[in-house]
Amino acid sequence: MERKGNTAEKGDAMKIFRRLLLVLTGLVFISALPNLFFNADFQYVYMNAKSGSFGFYPFSYVSAIYNVFLYLARPDQWSIVVMGKEYALVDVLFERVAYSMKVFFFSLTLAVIAAVLVSMLISLPCGKIKRFLLFIVNITESLPDIFIIIGVQLLVVMYFRETGVLIGDIAMTGGEEIYLLPVTCLTVVPAVFLVKTIVLLLKEEEKKAYVELARGKGLSSVHILVVHSFRNVLYSLFYQMKLIFSFMLSNLFILEQLFNMRGVMGLLMWSTGYTFVIISTLIFLPFFLLFTLIEQRMKKSIGMKEDGTYA
Repeated sequence: MERKGNTAEKGDAMKIFRRLLLVLTGLVFISALPNLFFNADFQYVYMNAKSGSFGFYPFSYVSAIYNVFLYLARPDQWSIVVMGKEYALVDVLFERVAYSMKVFFFSLTLAVIAAVLVSMLISLPCGKIKRFLLFIVNITESLPDIFIIIGVQLLVVMYFRETGVLIGDIAMTGGEEIYLLPVTCLTVVPAVFLVKTIVLLLKEEEKKAYVELARGKGLSSVHILVVHSFRNVLYSLFYQMKLIFSFMLSNLFILEQLFNMRGVMGLLMWSTGYTFVIISTLIFLPFFLLFTLIEQRMKKSIGMKEDGTYA
């Protein structure tokens, strides 16, 4: 049994390694993709306001892929050009990654906490609060992401004009990092998505036999909701987090532009070739490892095998 367990763990590790290798290889191919259709470097075209000749250049593409691997093996030559100025990649990369990830995780934490509390209140048998919260959630869900961001900035400016009190900086000036408004804006969309998802999952749980049994034993609605139903939806909720991760990153890119933040998503816009691979890997790898670890733990806790069957 112990030998089988070790073999299964090695098999899982190899599958994870193959998935990671496949993604990293895909990033290399994507980083060289402009060279397949243009005969000029992206940054040269952008900075000189000139267009490269559009066509099909497979040899340039293969050469670009070779150069990506070549430069990845030379960390002492890593550099990036931002707004016409060249920087050593290491000097700017980790500071920007740290800033963006702090904003990202603060927002994700607040979104999860807010979504859990709101979904609990909606799921409780209290008509007025439930209707009011559903109204707010539905209105917020209908608004475009960029409208929410610009709307928050305008509200802060209007409040400042009326009262002289600045709630938070609406743009990053100098080297001072800003958090309040970016975190608030980035929290809204995932929180609304999580609320809708949790409420839907809790409604499905209400139809199950154990809920009726718990009610028959005289347990309160709050006890059933918190102790039993919510715990059972966590597994399903986890698989929605990958989707939340993807659109939070896209919103983070918009945030960094509108708030003039010096984050990693803005740096990604200026990256090409090997710099694109390095920056994308630093963004992707921590989340890949985190999701993989949690997924493996969850499968073991419920006895699920790799083929989708249960032990």
